[in-house]
Amino acid sequence: MSITSAVALLVFVLPRVAGTTLADVRHALSALTGPDLIGLTLIWAAGLVAHSFVLTGALPGLSRRRALTLNLTGSAVSNVLPFGGAAGMALNYAMIRSWRVSVAGYAAFTLLTNVWVVLLKLTLPAVALTALLLSGTPVSHAMRWTAIGATVALTFVVSAFVLTLASRSKAERAAAYMVPGVVRIGGILRRSIDADALLTQVLECHDRVAAVAGKRWLQLSAGMIGYAMLQATLLFCCLSAVGGRITVVQVLTAYAVDRVLTTVFLTPGGAGVTEAGTTAVLVALGGAPGAMTAGVLLYRAFTFALEIPVGGVWLAGWLLTHRRVGEPTPMGRGL
Repeated sequence: MSITSAVALLVFVLPRVAGTTLADVRHALSALTGPDLIGLTLIWAAGLVAHSFVLTGALPGLSRRRALTLNLTGSAVSNVLPFGGAAGMALNYAMIRSWRVSVAGYAAFTLLTNVWVVLLKLTLPAVALTALLLSGTPVSHAMRWTAIGATVALTFVVSAFVLTLASRSKAERAAAYMVPGVVRIGGILRRSIDADALLTQVLECHDRVAAVAGKRWLQLSAGMIGYAMLQATLLFCCLSAVGGRITVVQVLTAYAVDRVLTTVFLTPGGAGVTEAGTTAVLVALGGAPGAMTAGVLLYRAFTFALEIPVGGVWLAGWLLTHRRVGEPTPMGRGL
């Protein structure tokens, strides 16, 4: 049902939101050349490599190849299923556990990577608003309040994260409140949970997160910033390749909207909703409707659609290798 909704949004709603037609979009896409596609593919691949630094930073001992495996296979699963993020996390959990990483290690890895993703998404609206104001571009009330709300949320997230990591006693008190609730939920689901073992794992996860964040916050931040810059560059190049005339500030604003809208759970990866919202912003900022629509669709073809077949093939290769090897390999060796 959600796949059908995404297709309907792309075919019927997106052109209306942008004020264009499918014929105009096809005409804009016809301007693409072979060298354009090669260049765009290289930028997309560079973005994946940049993001792998976030993953290797969050899980000490993780190789670059394994980081790419987690990224591509998790994205492939997430992009084809409603609420696919949970399925992608389950796949990543199976992979990481097969590499002899503890449950606490996986939990710390997941928490760190997601915190840095949230930090990026909350920072971008404020950065985009600042860029718009400095460039003299008119700013709507919706954009202004979105940036203010994101800044407030960012302040809260950073404060809570730092305070929790800085004090183990606070973490122990929080865990003492949380664990009984988890045990009760397990009882409702008819699953027996050892409260003492769970408390130990939660505190071990806290200690791991505190240690890794303290030592590798720079790598995590640099990897995330590099990834964001390459994705924004990809969006700019996609728009330019189909004849869209756009400024860096406008692209930055559209990219900020794109990152926020990918969190929409109505369709896999926010498909349909993300394209419509991002295109609407670009058109509102003065972009040509046909070119903006074509450029956004091309960008999403790389950042969303292409990850499905590439990740699927990568997953098949991992499964084949995993079965052939038979035994799990320690971190840092093998796939």
